[in-house]
Amino acid sequence: MNNAAALSPFGVKTAGFTVADLTPEACAFLRCHGAVRRYAQGEVVQLRGAPPSQGSWLLEGRLVYLGQQPDGAEQHGGWIMPDELFGLHYILPGLPTRFTVRVDTDTARILHFSREVLLEMMRTVPQAGVGVCVGLSRRLQQQYDMIDIKGSRTLADKLKTLLLWWAKQHGIPARDGSVELWISQNDIANGVGGSRQRVHLELQGLRDAGDIELGYRKLIVRPAFFVRMQQKT
Repeated sequence: MNNAAALSPFGVKTAGFTVADLTPEACAFLRCHGAVRRYAQGEVVQLRGAPPSQGSWLLEGRLVYLGQQPDGAEQHGGWIMPDELFGLHYILPGLPTRFTVRVDTDTARILHFSREVLLEMMRTVPQAGVGVCVGLSRRLQQQYDMIDIKGSRTLADKLKTLLLWWAKQHGIPARDGSVELWISQNDIANGVGGSRQRVHLELQGLRDAGDIELGYRKLIVRPAFFVRMQQKT
């Protein structure tokens, strides 16, 4: 398998299923037998509940996972970053998709490949099957992490846990130990399943405590926040 860390242009080492889990030969196989498509911002790549048709490899841009709350409203489930593979845990067993995936940047370039191509890669390319198993295990761990976050009892705890997880998964680290997140307050509210007004008040409290800085579609998590969260565990 490729030992290089999967770093995106956003500066994050992703913890999901990335091409770093596959050998160079497996990556070359997918590139040879897949098809690249370009998407515009807001375009749907994968629709919740639809039958699976293809696996995907994000080459450029950023995608957002959107789940569904009990009232039918969308719920932010995190991002897919460059060099992440997604959709494989749907096409292999033939299960309907659980999330809508939408383009979150101006454009995105994605390599799509069929179930047959994936299976042929696993049969013929040495160690490809091992890489797929490792990558799917990482994806499963992400789902368990989200279950833990949603199980937090209060909005404040849910917000802090979600910010910590997003910072580790998708943040841009700085020299002083802070981490920058490209995210709006509306995204955060969707992520925790709370109203924007209540989430704004909680964020103001974290800001006043020196844990975060707020900007336009940007949030900076300060080192003090990580220290406090570490002390809680």
